[in-house]
Amino acid sequence: MKKKQWLGLIVAVVMSFCGLAACSRDRGVEAAREDQPPSVTPAEQDFMMKTTQVDLAETQMARIALQKSTNNDVKDYANMILSDHTDALEDLTELMKNKNVPQPNTMDVEIQRDISRMSDLTGPDFDREFMNMMVTDHQNALEMFRDQEAIAQNPDVKDYVEDLIPKLEMHLDKARRLQSKLFSAPNKP
Repeated sequence: MKKKQWLGLIVAVVMSFCGLAACSRDRGVEAAREDQPPSVTPAEQDFMMKTTQVDLAETQMARIALQKSTNNDVKDYANMILSDHTDALEDLTELMKNKNVPQPNTMDVEIQRDISRMSDLTGPDFDREFMNMMVTDHQNALEMFRDQEAIAQNPDVKDYVEDLIPKLEMHLDKARRLQSKLFSAPNKP
């Protein structure tokens, strides 16, 4: 039964992302742009595609944490992640649309595997693993954003990157503090 629920959750997330992308499109403008190449470098396109996957993963894991965790600190963190990464994804979706960059319509297999792995965890084990993932994911995201900041040629992409770096740093800092707190707390059955 749990596998069916998780599969349904994954399908719902992918469908909601597709719906978000579809809702933000102006049909007349998109039709006119379909035959035009992207107006950003291949590296910027790759960055935007990867960042979309990061935002999808973060929002999905935050939703799971809100459902599964009983720790108020973890829930507060998950709410912040859900809100901030949803906003970042909306901004990125608009940027991709404006730059003629196609948007991914499926979730990465690795993300799906992580979500599935988390489905078996509960209580403090879930909370610690969620925070471990948040630390690792935000370290990787910051590295990707800093690399892009150094090479971005398009001013809109550079602005997007520079606007998000402080927020990602704050997410990482909070995740590390919460991770430390969770690992120093006794494991109650």
